[in-house]
Amino acid sequence: MKAALPDLQMILAKKLNRNLRIAENVIFIGAFAFVMYNLVSTYGVWMYQSIKGKGYLGAIIDPFVKHQYFVSLVSIIVILNSTLVLWEVFSVLIRLLRQEKNDTKQGYAKYKAIFNKVAVHYKASFIAMLALELLPKLILFHMFWNWLPHFQKFQLFTVNLKWYSWIYGYLCYELASWLFHFSSHRVRFLWCLHSPHHAPSEMNLAVNWVHFFAESYYSAFVRLFVLLLLGVNPAMFAAVISIDSAWGIFIHVSERTIGDGRLGVLHHLIITPSHHRVHHAKNPLYIDTNFANVLPIWDWVMGTLQPLRKEVHTDYGISRELDVTNFSDLYFGELILLYRDVKNAAGIKNKLLYVFMPPGWTPNSSAETAGAIRRRFLKMHPALAVTNRKKVVDLIKARLNGYQAKPKEAETLAPQVVDVVD
Repeated sequence: MKAALPDLQMILAKKLNRNLRIAENVIFIGAFAFVMYNLVSTYGVWMYQSIKGKGYLGAIIDPFVKHQYFVSLVSIIVILNSTLVLWEVFSVLIRLLRQEKNDTKQGYAKYKAIFNKVAVHYKASFIAMLALELLPKLILFHMFWNWLPHFQKFQLFTVNLKWYSWIYGYLCYELASWLFHFSSHRVRFLWCLHSPHHAPSEMNLAVNWVHFFAESYYSAFVRLFVLLLLGVNPAMFAAVISIDSAWGIFIHVSERTIGDGRLGVLHHLIITPSHHRVHHAKNPLYIDTNFANVLPIWDWVMGTLQPLRKEVHTDYGISRELDVTNFSDLYFGELILLYRDVKNAAGIKNKLLYVFMPPGWTPNSSAETAGAIRRRFLKMHPALAVTNRKKVVDLIKARLNGYQAKPKEAETLAPQVVDVVD
């Protein structure tokens, strides 16, 4: 009887998992229809209105005439993002349908195969998007503006709105975003909230929709705290966030849409899709790098800027085994694993360390953290560790060592000079 109990539990668990997957698939079909209808209908209406000088065309021209150039810039990026996301989804569907034409499967089996392939590409994205649509008060934009008046009470100083203050304000926002993003990879509890965004096994614009809703609380808190601490004028926030968010969406564009994603000379000036593909890769060389959204300055300063290397092909996803069509595991899996580790840890100290130390840390070893994995890889492949930043840092160190060596040479030569004079 005792032996039969685990078998019964296993059967019940499998049945529960099967029912859960069926429910997820039903939700995915509904989410796909809902989101695509909204995207296509909205895009069509705005394109039609553009013929009359309104719509997308008006969104670009009207602000430009009023000298609101940043609004025109954001509008251009938003239009580009809307066009590309529809292009990506429809191109995937057309490609899969063409592939299945040559397949021997018939009837239900054929459509099931198509559905499973579409689910690999888009299931997580569309279900997560539906969740954000149904929970609008929890997304970043709303939390940021709801909390702003409360944080503003503690602001010690505020910069003016001169042109140089705008540069300062944007650099501060990029720093705040870098700190939020970096900590989301290096603190395990925060990684549990951020990991769904990294779970998809390919890059496309719909990956932007895969975010754990509660992550917005932390991101809003960090950004507001840093910006107001550094005296950034709240009047700048709308412009800065709009530009950063619009470009942050674009850099998720797939390889099928924009080849290598370097964007020519822009690759040396701003964060491009090529940079962000590196960020989403789980290769030892690429893991936990390129945290910036628009400007690479803080990645360069902090030593986390990593260019895409032709000899190291990007492998997307997270390090543990994951079926990307299992939305429950993708969305909640890391939290469940953290709960198990905390529950089984010995002592309150280890329990807390599991929460706040980097993913991969255990009381016995830090060898499986991202930082340790990357250091081991670079030690084995030193040629891949050479970057422009490393060259500059090595040059500065060499110069400093040279300046330090000169006084020492003078000290050793001084007694000899005295001896000759004597």
